[in-house]
Amino acid sequence: MSDQLLIEAQQRRSSRMQTIYRPLILAALALLVLVAGRLVSESLPSWIAVQTVLTLTMFLSVIAFGQGLVMLTGGLDLSVPGVIALSASIVAVWVSFMDGSFIVGVLLALGVSLLFGIVNGLLVSILKAPAFIVTLAMGAVLEGFSLYITYGRKSPESPELLVTLFSGSGKLFGIAIPALLFFVVGIIGFIIQARSRFGRNAYLLGSSLEASRIAGQPVNFIQISIYAVSGFGSGIAGLMLVGFSGNAQLSLGTEWLMPSIAAVLVGGTIIGSGRGFWQSTITAGLMLTAITIVIQSTGVSSGWKSVLYGVVVLVALLSTRSDIGRRRRKKVSQDPL
Repeated sequence: MSDQLLIEAQQRRSSRMQTIYRPLILAALALLVLVAGRLVSESLPSWIAVQTVLTLTMFLSVIAFGQGLVMLTGGLDLSVPGVIALSASIVAVWVSFMDGSFIVGVLLALGVSLLFGIVNGLLVSILKAPAFIVTLAMGAVLEGFSLYITYGRKSPESPELLVTLFSGSGKLFGIAIPALLFFVVGIIGFIIQARSRFGRNAYLLGSSLEASRIAGQPVNFIQISIYAVSGFGSGIAGLMLVGFSGNAQLSLGTEWLMPSIAAVLVGGTIIGSGRGFWQSTITAGLMLTAITIVIQSTGVSSGWKSVLYGVVVLVALLSTRSDIGRRRRKKVSQDPL
């Protein structure tokens, strides 16, 4: 009985660490990084810098939400850049080149993004194809479609409403709209992942595929839904980023793939474990974005940003391996057989 109580106490401490302490620590580190940025740039810290961090983290969080669910269940969505590019291209071409309705353009972009997310899910769940191969190939296909619909010409301009909403020029209560949307994204993501039936099913599927089947869950449908959510989230990010950048570019989503994976891993999600928390992912995004802002303020090559994310992903993967090893050894030691 005492061993059981000890195990339960350890589980409670681990849960508190993931849901409360880790997000607070990551948020505090983000603030500390901005303050320390004063050593390399007189413009840091500042209210403008804070709004920039919140804005960029909001874009990252929208992508990382779906990516986190996919990684939670043992997959990896490498089609993110392709979905972002296609979504941005569709709305920009429809409105700028074809003089179409803005609402119809948005619905088309999101509908196509959702469709290709579903296709990813079908290939992974029904055909049992490796997720990283499926999504990598799909990303190449989508980038080809993006190039085709833009006719290989000058990048089409973003609709004015998207520019107003996501470039930072639009303000509400004196605060840039994207910075305010950061908190909206955080709340919605938490409700879906931690408080909805869909989120609970994703956790169960990630922790054990067989347990999910035994529990009577529609495993294939849940897996397809997770990839659909990832595609839909990337489609939304495409609309946001085309407004932020001002025009649709084929490489619009390329620089967001590694940060989305890094934010999920630094947030404590273990791939294929059913273990991960949204509040940790979004605050990890805050910290990584703050570090990126400080690096850029030094004026050094932007290549160091790629180095940073690559190192972060490698370190996170190594720490994840050690964590998995400890859990396996603990499970074996507790097995009476």
